[in-house]
This record gives sequence, structure tokens and C-alpha cells, in this order.
Amino acid sequence: MRVQTLAMALAIIGVLLGTVHIALTPLTYADWTIDALWFVGTGLAIVLAAAANFIEFRSSGVSSRLIVAAINLAMGFFFAAAWQVLPEPQVIIGGVLFFALAICSLANRRIKAVTS
Repeated sequence: MRVQTLAMALAIIGVLLGTVHIALTPLTYADWTIDALWFVGTGLAIVLAAAANFIEFRSSGVSSRLIVAAINLAMGFFFAAAWQVLPEPQVIIGGVLFFALAICSLANRRIKAVTS
């Protein structure tokens, strides 16, 4: 499987993960509280970080690929930090997903540099 195809599939899964996170807010919180707002914001961050990977597919610039790789690494580390307070399967999935996207971003940059 090509790196770009894998990254596209992972990015779609990331957007879906964030969308489900947002959709679960009313089921998790009965009232609109700071915790509910934090929950929605986390889901939105997941969606936006995963969607940033779609920019990489259209870009030929090294700088945009490095920025997307940095976003993916940051999200992966945030999920790793979240594991300390919330050791749940969805946290592992998110962390693995974003670390894999970071690897794909860096590998894709390397492949394009070699073929250019």
C-alpha cells in the first residue's frame, strides 16, 4: 500500500473519530458546562488536525508537509498525555493514529524528495 493511500485512510479515520467525539457530547453531558465545551473542543481539534493531512495531499511544498507532520506529532503526544488520566482504548487509537500519520507525513516527504 502506498504511503499516501495509507495516510488518506488514516486521515479519514481521524476525521470520523473527531466527529464521533463531538456527536457523543449530548450523550455524555446533560447540560452545557465547561466540561461539555472541553469535550466538543477536543473533538474539533481531532477533526481539524486530521483534516490538515488533506492539505498535504494537495501540496508539493516541503514546509507544508513538515507543518502537518508537526501537527500530527503534537496530537500524538497529547493523546499520550491523555493516557495518563484516561487509560481507555479510544485514547490508544487516537495516539497510534496520529503517530502513524506523522510517520506517513515524514515518509511521504522523503519519497517525494528522492523522486524529484
